[in-house]
Amino acid sequence: MKIKIGQKVYLQKYDVSYIMHDLNSVHYSIIDEIFKDSKSFIMNGAMDGYAFDCVFEDPTNVKWLMDQDWIVDYDQYKNKTSAEVVALCEELIEQGKIKAEEFNAKDPEYREKHFLECREHLSNLEHKLNSLEAMANYLDKKIKFALPKQIGEHSVTIKNAKKPGFFARLFGRGAQ
Repeated sequence: MKIKIGQKVYLQKYDVSYIMHDLNSVHYSIIDEIFKDSKSFIMNGAMDGYAFDCVFEDPTNVKWLMDQDWIVDYDQYKNKTSAEVVALCEELIEQGKIKAEEFNAKDPEYREKHFLECREHLSNLEHKLNSLEAMANYLDKKIKFALPKQIGEHSVTIKNAKKPGFFARLFGRGAQ
């Protein structure tokens, strides 16, 4: 997930590790910024992957990151409900199925020539779906993100959220 604050993009470690899996399609300046502060790439457990520890300041890198629609933009989803995010996931899954079916219906020569392109598209879609799942869990307060200090936790407004009553909180039964 990415957050743009001013002229900088903050990226979760999960996205950084995904970018690192295919270095052939990434400009070297992205790699330079990833490793300029070695702690930004090292993950200490699964939950640490949600930390927005990698900061990109180079204008070319900022533009490239903002142009990647498979990297979920926090600002696009922070005011949605988890149900809205899940509905979007379902739409994206259907789009992925259609893309795979169209690809599989092509002749073998086409599939061989365009296999890597299709695989990259579906891999990026899977990455986006995983990030959206994390966002839905974040909106449901099942997980927390270590947001950049410039934002703080107060920036999240959850629509239609009903605060659990005293007894529901006491006995862990959610909203009533």
